Amino acid sequence: MRIYKMASVEEKAKFVKFVHETGSIVAAQRRFRLQFNRVPPHRHSIRKWVKQFSEIGDVKNKKSPGRPRIPDETVDAVRTAMLFSPHTSVRRLALQLQIPSSTAHKILHSKLKFRAYKIQVVQHLQVADYAARMDGCNALIWNIDNDNRFLTNIIFSDEATFHISGRVNRHNCVLIWGDENPHELYEHERDSPKVSVWCELAANQIYGPFFFDERTVNGASYLNMLQNFFVPQLQQVPGLLRRTIFQQDGAPPHFALDVRAYLDQTFTDRWIGRAGPLAWPPRSPDLNPLDFYLWGHIKTNVYRTKPASINELKQRISDSVAAIPVAHLQNAFREFERRIRLIIVNNGAHVEVY
Repeated sequence: MRIYKMASVEEKAKFVKFVHETGSIVAAQRRFRLQFNRVPPHRHSIRKWVKQFSEIGDVKNKKSPGRPRIPDETVDAVRTAMLFSPHTSVRRLALQLQIPSSTAHKILHSKLKFRAYKIQVVQHLQVADYAARMDGCNALIWNIDNDNRFLTNIIFSDEATFHISGRVNRHNCVLIWGDENPHELYEHERDSPKVSVWCELAANQIYGPFFFDERTVNGASYLNMLQNFFVPQLQQVPGLLRRTIFQQDGAPPHFALDVRAYLDQTFTDRWIGRAGPLAWPPRSPDLNPLDFYLWGHIKTNVYRTKPASINELKQRISDSVAAIPVAHLQNAFREFERRIRLIIVNNGAHVEVY
């Protein structure tokens, strides 16, 4: 059985001629088979070529006109809508203007050169904070530049409160960014069941999570965690406790007298924090890797679906922490150093992070 192959422009022209001479598509197919000993094209194709020749006088393949051009009026409408309400989502914009979402995306990115920016939530800095942040960052950089092991010996710490409702409360920030926007709404529940979580982030591992029994962390519960959970883990590795540089921020439980006395005894001249041997820059959650990386990463994994219980919430947090690759921790440490240097360049001001 002979198989028909795609007709050339010359063959299409012959078919138009055969149909004109015979007055029949079937007769044109028969003449083609006898003359070329090949299976002729389907009658629908021949009819299309004859029609095209009668309309434009040619049988060449017509070039595709491509996608229809977006009217200038639509581009202007998108610009006006987004300038008036820059928080509008692309989906809502498309519904508002009665255009496809793909068209709205194309206009924003290709036509208007707009970019999507995340809102960066930072603490308000007092006048004195700028100098204090500069001093703290300069001291950190001096140690990093003069001791090759200083940065890798730091262990960063922080707490967060995870609610079953999907909220993540931090004592020093309102919003924690995840890896992606899940586009879900979590209802605010008064007195939603919650768990207070503590973690320590080193360059090669994470200590924790530790779940506090109390609904609110205080100096006594924080000290108990250090004495009976964190420090014993360091003591299991020869020499680790002696070289560890412990970091904490200025939260009230960290500033308790008993806590500071214990840190002075355990990490003599090797802890960073409020009233510590090395001051932690005030109002600086933007410098702590747990704030700018860990909590958001855990939140993204934990709240893909709503946890059914506190036990399930704890298990999801533990599983998410255990699955974090060492490479992520090393990237977080590099980002910490980069942010310190940017703050110094910006005279203590918050740095815009993209």
